[in-house]
Amino acid sequence: MGILDETSRNEPVGCQHLLRAARRCKPRLHCFGHIHEAWGAQRVTWKEGDDLDVNTEEHVKERTEVQVDEEKMERERAVHVNISHEGHEELQFGKETLMVNASIMTLTYKPLQGPWLIDMDLPKAG
Repeated sequence: MGILDETSRNEPVGCQHLLRAARRCKPRLHCFGHIHEAWGAQRVTWKEGDDLDVNTEEHVKERTEVQVDEEKMERERAVHVNISHEGHEELQFGKETLMVNASIMTLTYKPLQGPWLIDMDLPKAG
């Protein structure tokens, strides 16, 4: 709700319950794509505290748009984002989530939007 879910009529159509669940578990990556016209990625910093029974605006402290170089995306046939410890923009696990609207289709159902390739740290299997 309110993150990469705006329709062509400027209406946010996301789910407040899904946003609340994302804040509760704070995953490294949350990937979705039903709203074609909202393709993109945002780095979300969650607000402190455990109160999940608040307005949706109160879950997020800060949102930062991931900048996309369109020419590079076309050349490499994907958008590359590195949120691992080896990248220059390491994700703070437990405090941030990379939200990705990965719909490759445009609003007119043409596959023109690039796929996302995300480098990220994962815990070792034990």
